[in-house]
Amino acid sequence: MAESLSLDARLQAAATLALEAMRGRQHPRAADIGCDHGQLTAYLLEQVPDLTMLSSDVSAPSLQKARKLLAGRGLSGRAQLAVADGLAALADQEPVQAVIIAGMGAGTILKIVESGLACIGDAALIVQANVDLPLLRCGLSRMGFAIEREIYCEAAGRHYVTLQARRSEPVALDERSALLGAARGGVQGEGQRQYFLWQRGVRMRELQQLARHGSDRGRARMERCSRELMWISEVLGMNACTVSEMERIVGTIAPYELAEEWDNVGLLFGRSEAEVTRVLVALDLTQAVLDEAKALGAQLIVAHHPILFHARKHVTDRDREGRLMLDMARADVALIAAHTNLDSAPGGVNDVLMEAMGCTQVSGEGAVRVGWFETEMTLGRLCERARQRLHAQVRAYGAEDTPVHVLGCCSGAGGSELSRAVLMGADCFITGEIHHHEALDALDAGCTVIEAGHFETENPVCEVLRGALQKAVDALQYNMTVFCSEGHPFGRG
Repeated sequence: MAESLSLDARLQAAATLALEAMRGRQHPRAADIGCDHGQLTAYLLEQVPDLTMLSSDVSAPSLQKARKLLAGRGLSGRAQLAVADGLAALADQEPVQAVIIAGMGAGTILKIVESGLACIGDAALIVQANVDLPLLRCGLSRMGFAIEREIYCEAAGRHYVTLQARRSEPVALDERSALLGAARGGVQGEGQRQYFLWQRGVRMRELQQLARHGSDRGRARMERCSRELMWISEVLGMNACTVSEMERIVGTIAPYELAEEWDNVGLLFGRSEAEVTRVLVALDLTQAVLDEAKALGAQLIVAHHPILFHARKHVTDRDREGRLMLDMARADVALIAAHTNLDSAPGGVNDVLMEAMGCTQVSGEGAVRVGWFETEMTLGRLCERARQRLHAQVRAYGAEDTPVHVLGCCSGAGGSELSRAVLMGADCFITGEIHHHEALDALDAGCTVIEAGHFETENPVCEVLRGALQKAVDALQYNMTVFCSEGHPFGRG
């Protein structure tokens, strides 16, 4: 006897709804439209001994696979297979209790349903679209189908929603109901929650992509994305977050007590109790970054480099920093800085730099790190690695064939920390900027140097910080989307 058929979660959802629709019926009949390999047809026939299946596909080779599967399992006598387009195979047939249309786009499903309304009759319509679910809900409602049940699942890394509907009165769905479906009153079950978390991520990525384009169409889509994000956050039960709470969260990732005494970190500009739903992480506060934040609808920027580094007696539009603060005030955008505290924090700027350079057994003091290489390394190979991984224009101090065993680092303008790295065992040191005399002192001490750019040695932390902030706010169930700026302050790619 052949082993029982096992369906993936996607087909199992359709099978579950079909079995429910036929429960208690004598000699039930069901239709599998677009049956492809026939697995769903075979599974249902094995589950319901007196069931008859009408299965069709527009592809004769696909139908041949189904015919072979059914014959091999002794099910051919209870299956009528036809090469047919849409619901044409049901014409002039006895009524069925379930019609299954799965694995197609919403537009294709709606065309099939609309052209074969008479064939569906009072049967349960079970549909599963791989794209454009809101379009499917709207179209079915417009044609007079009431959606009775939805099953959410994940298969092969993709999320699916399977709908069961029956003929009713036509209804025009609003945009929110079309997006949320059965979840509009709040998510129920882990499958539904995971689906909407995935949908939220899709819109977060789309928002950042759209923010780079200033077209009217792009702005309209951004507004729609914003509404959808708000609705999804509502059904997920997410909470409101303030600038002050975000300052606290940043401090858990990069403790403020790690900052140097001369530094300026924490909330530097903005209203502490203002609500935040979007945050932009960037290395520097520039006009381009601020414009990006405004395009994204972000109420907060978390930057590595601070403003108000020195005392000011006035804030006017006569200098760069003054213009930025005035623009932030107009847009109601706040600024939090994580500077030397992020340099020194575990998993911060310098740990990220060491990871990018491929070091292991990393240790450190303050903002200085040293790490080993598992394979033999030279200065030349390290320079090439820095060019590729940091997207940097590299300057080397020392001979390319000089062997390197222990790499030290201090990102940004870290040349003054070179001597500490040498004391910790470094025979090569990577930083963003180094003075001429510091490089001479390094070579005299037997330590080669890689100068890879201030921005380039620090910027990799921005994506790491974005991920850490997003993870933290998600754990707290805050309605928060964290973006990472992808621009370069000097216009380089």
